[in-house]
Amino acid sequence: MTTHHKDDHRGGTARPTRRRERRSPKWRLRIRRTVPDPQESADAATTLAAAKSAGLIATRRHPPTRKKWLDRWGWYEIRVEGAWTTTRQGEALNLATMRRSVRHEGLLTGLNKISQSGVITDPYALYGSEIENINIAVIGDIGKAKSSLIKTAMCLRQLALPNRQVVVIDKKRQGNKGGEYSGIADAVGAGSIRFRTGTTGMRINLLDPAIATGVERTDGVAPAGQEALVGAVIEDTMGRPLVETEKAALGLALQVVNDRAARENREPILMELADELLGPSEDSGAAFGEQWAQESRRWGLNPGLALRELCLGDLKGLVDGATSPEVRAALDHPFVHFDVSALPNKGPALRVIMTVINTWLANVLASRSARHMQTLLLVEEGWHVADGSTGKVFRENMKLSRGLGLSTVSAFHHISDLPVDSPARALMKEAGIVFLYGQDRVEDAEETARMYHLPPGSTEIIMSLAKGHCLVKYSNADPILMEHVRSDLEIALTDTDEVIKGAAA
Repeated sequence: MTTHHKDDHRGGTARPTRRRERRSPKWRLRIRRTVPDPQESADAATTLAAAKSAGLIATRRHPPTRKKWLDRWGWYEIRVEGAWTTTRQGEALNLATMRRSVRHEGLLTGLNKISQSGVITDPYALYGSEIENINIAVIGDIGKAKSSLIKTAMCLRQLALPNRQVVVIDKKRQGNKGGEYSGIADAVGAGSIRFRTGTTGMRINLLDPAIATGVERTDGVAPAGQEALVGAVIEDTMGRPLVETEKAALGLALQVVNDRAARENREPILMELADELLGPSEDSGAAFGEQWAQESRRWGLNPGLALRELCLGDLKGLVDGATSPEVRAALDHPFVHFDVSALPNKGPALRVIMTVINTWLANVLASRSARHMQTLLLVEEGWHVADGSTGKVFRENMKLSRGLGLSTVSAFHHISDLPVDSPARALMKEAGIVFLYGQDRVEDAEETARMYHLPPGSTEIIMSLAKGHCLVKYSNADPILMEHVRSDLEIALTDTDEVIKGAAA
């Protein structure tokens, strides 16, 4: 090691300093630099400049520095008013976007609140692709706008299409106008068929030949005939099913009464059938053989008494005479309005007249099926036709909807109030399209979600649905959140609040 001396700046003796020898490291990192090709750099710069000039690349700017004195004066607070944007920019706000429906056939009902696309619930347009059953059920609490939906989507808009007919059984009374659909009937120029007990209303004959016994059709569609309908009415009145002997007596009496009326070129009437059951014609019992000829004359006692009681009591003036000419002429109009708002809720009158209308309509449609008419039957008070033997006939006719081109639209309120085996539940379950409106009671919302196998969380959604909003369900598909949309004319024709608000009728 070599020692060097360095002079002291203060004039002192020089101090020896030591210099350490540098040693080469055992390894050395070498970085090889690649010289870029000038031509490639020029091409890249040209491409970048062209992209910027075309607006394909936005210049990224650094965010401005936030100043404390501006912060104290509230410069950086959130703005109350919104900022303008575009639909393309707004797509980023809803990451879980849905595919918009491409369906354009059929009548528009409302707006899908998730995808903002139109919702089509026309049963005839959806048949074969979305649904296999064209019957419709509307379920929800009172005051949730169920009637507005039925009157617009299932009534007024249907009348705008050719070859469509709407038949309404109107139970809700609207002031002194009669039923709620009276205003619509006046607007479209259709006469209202009003039923009331007594002798001042119109009649629909329970034995009208249009409801023929034993109708045979090549396509296998056979709606309920006279015997099934009259038997159901008698069973409702007696409160028990007919036994075999009573069914035999009823069938024979119907045959005798119909043959007699045909020979006299007139309609048979219900009181005539009651008299034939109570006092059979001479030799009418021969059809049962010599041994039972006399015994069979007593088989029709109880059915005859039940029919006589109906003709003189609850059904007087409704089904005990020939069908009114107004009723026959009504079926030729696109809108048929059966006003039953004057009938009492208690007793068999309302239920029987509804079922008779349904059966009569089904047979009329069966006889004119060659015209390929598409008919909607609206029953807002569905629970009136759900129970009893007449309700059974009503439901059996609903099962023939495809062959008849008949779509039945029925409305219900509180599901939890109905027994598990209630026929009303069967009507709800058999519907191909279901509109689920808001329910205020948690038990109703839970039962609705359970009946239609809705996804978790649907109970809360049903209870929070605003007026005019509902869940639409096609068969087994997931429900759609829909807002019902109406025009100004439809709002005026579907307003039912004038009485409760005190407005002039």
